Amino acid sequence: MQEKRFIYATIDNRVGLPNLAAFQQGGINNAPLEVVCYRDIAAVISAIDIHLFAQAIPADQAEESQKEHLLRYQQVNAFLLEQTGRNGMLPLKFGFTATDDAEVARVLEQAYVQLRTYLERLQGKMELVIQVTWELPKVLQAVLKENPELASADPVQAGRLLFESAENMKRKFVDGIHSKLTPVASDYSDAPLKSEDMIFNRSFLVEKDKEALFDDAVDEVATEFEEFITFKYIGPLPAYSFVNIELNQGNFAMVDKSRKLLQLPEMASWDAIKSAFRQLILAHHPDRNPDDPLAGQRTKEVVEAFDIVRAYCQSLPGFGEPGGPTEFSFAKESVEQAFIIDDKGAVLTRVNKAE
Repeated sequence: MQEKRFIYATIDNRVGLPNLAAFQQGGINNAPLEVVCYRDIAAVISAIDIHLFAQAIPADQAEESQKEHLLRYQQVNAFLLEQTGRNGMLPLKFGFTATDDAEVARVLEQAYVQLRTYLERLQGKMELVIQVTWELPKVLQAVLKENPELASADPVQAGRLLFESAENMKRKFVDGIHSKLTPVASDYSDAPLKSEDMIFNRSFLVEKDKEALFDDAVDEVATEFEEFITFKYIGPLPAYSFVNIELNQGNFAMVDKSRKLLQLPEMASWDAIKSAFRQLILAHHPDRNPDDPLAGQRTKEVVEAFDIVRAYCQSLPGFGEPGGPTEFSFAKESVEQAFIIDDKGAVLTRVNKAE
């Protein structure tokens, strides 16, 4: 048997760890759940027989086994979402494995800035999915009722006008759903439409405290268009659609890329970092660039860059404390040195943060 470590998620360990024993089913193949800690984050893992996980079996059995493993992965992460409360949890991609605990710790070390940034960004939030299908025959009947002259018009012209009117109604539905739900969410991510009658498939990142407000908004817009469309509401879920960890990008690569986007020198004070961030936000904000369709994306990139830089600075000893560092070095050696695993290896934690 060749064992590996299956990684389900990373969590914030500054206020303690969840009681994993409470999830009695365990992980894949009922293996006990464990944690590997690095600084103020931890990976939730279980041992897995890699041969059993990827064994050569008939296709139908392999598919069924894969579904069982995926279901258990989702169940573990749903448990972690509930257990971590407002402290945040970050689901990793299904199938992510490491050789042993030491390699898990190295993954946490190499991607620390990204993981810490995402944990901060997702703190107290969850994913809610809205899928909407429409009843095209009813839509076309409504168009004909409002435009009875189409019934006797040239078939080609009537068909074109019907299509255009139906598309206009679709846009009305989608715009209405967007305008009602987006203000209650922190972010959203569109997914491909799964069928011909599906007109909307979007994941919303919502603060847990605002779930009731989001529910009310869904009920309101569903009632408004209930004659023509059907809503499917999925969640709450871990924020699967809002995580994109680039494990091929180490800490320095991410920090350096973000520093350059913020137009910072290799040595900068915290006040200078915040000032650069504010200036770029003001320069690129959509409200100041109403005719620029890319302004929103540039603003989002500036925010993400600042989150990365902030995570790096906050990871350094003494940040925000009397006598702490007044300037921060973004040189490669300084950034890499900040995240070296010491002789405690996989159990390294920041005691001062826990206190």
